[in-house]
Amino acid sequence: MSPEDISTVDFDGARVYAIPMRVRFRGIAIREGMLIEGPAGWGEFCPFADYDDAESTPWLATAIEQCTIGWPPPVRERIPINCTVPTVGPKRAHEITAGSGCRTAKVKVADHPESLAEDLARVEAVRDALGP
Repeated sequence: MSPEDISTVDFDGARVYAIPMRVRFRGIAIREGMLIEGPAGWGEFCPFADYDDAESTPWLATAIEQCTIGWPPPVRERIPINCTVPTVGPKRAHEITAGSGCRTAKVKVADHPESLAEDLARVEAVRDALGP
């Protein structure tokens, strides 16, 4: 990406958003971000609030690349994905996993130092929901 590309991004027209989350994730209940428009379309910048400048910079660089260079042509129509299970109780973890239609799940653990028993119950519920 060249410096000229950055000058084509409409930072003044950026659209900032704050979307309530259905389930808290990483301790947040509202996901905040910014959409920027450039010659190739839109880019999204949404690092987590606790990220410092060094951690946030790659996120901004990616958003600029998205809206100036664009995306490569797709090589497939469908991509298998996973569901993310936040730090919820086992019943809710099972519901999230079973309702996702996914065959793989990323389970959040170690929310606090004494969470081992809760974590194990959540992982067991997710494993049960995924099936054999």
